[in-house]
Amino acid sequence: ATGENQVVTIPYRIIDCPQRLEHKDWERVVAVFVAGPAWQFKGWPGLTPDGSPVHIFTKMKAFHLKFEEVALEKNITKWDVAVLTVSKNKRHLDSVCALKFWEHLDKFIMKNKRHLRF
Repeated sequence: ATGENQVVTIPYRIIDCPQRLEHKDWERVVAVFVAGPAWQFKGWPGLTPDGSPVHIFTKMKAFHLKFEEVALEKNITKWDVAVLTVSKNKRHLDSVCALKFWEHLDKFIMKNKRHLRF
């Protein structure tokens, strides 16, 4: 019927060693989890001359996952990073954080990498 939402399953490949990506693979990267230090991005394409990853975050959605009790890393406040916060004591709220992750990622893909969506 018209007007109904269709559910589409999109497979994602999760990696922990981006140095193994070939040049052609980088266009398909949609997200990165950011720890805070800029050295995390050493060797990545798209760094500014001073080693900053700010341009990288225009090509993929950046996320920082932290406990609410922990202070935010100072670089995170300077970069375009979505902060996802969980509580050490309210773990039943983790699903809310997970939903926020998918909402941010879906919006980013629809705006910036629509060709990968379907």
